[in-house]
Amino acid sequence: MKLILTTLSIMLIFTGCSHKMTYVDFSSGEVLMGHYVEMSKDVEVKMPNGEVLKGKYSNVHNSSFAFGNSFTTGTATVGTTTAFGSANTFGNSISVGGAGKAYALLRSETSTLMMELLVDYSVWDGSGFGEARTNDGRRYRVQF
Repeated sequence: MKLILTTLSIMLIFTGCSHKMTYVDFSSGEVLMGHYVEMSKDVEVKMPNGEVLKGKYSNVHNSSFAFGNSFTTGTATVGTTTAFGSANTFGNSISVGGAGKAYALLRSETSTLMMELLVDYSVWDGSGFGEARTNDGRRYRVQF
């Protein structure tokens, strides 16, 4: 009995904790299921046609990138005249950088389909949210 418990404990340590991920298509509302494993940093999602995309996530530190949107402000002074300006295009952006943020590129083993995943997560319990896009244009909101 001790041997079985020891073996199971070792297997749990090496496999790490697996967490479920929900991907919701931002246009249709279709839901995909996936998961990630903390110890190995493996990420997997099953597409509607049964195709499985797999990859590894990387923690991102001191970096920033987004899916095509931005927020900027600026000030210019010429002589005694000061002009202020801003541009705000929120809606489908997520910035990734620093602690508690991750990036993954998931690939299919049977086709050219890929998915880019950008997430923010809790360093305390591993839950989080983010955005995923496939190379054929589908966009998903991700929660785990």
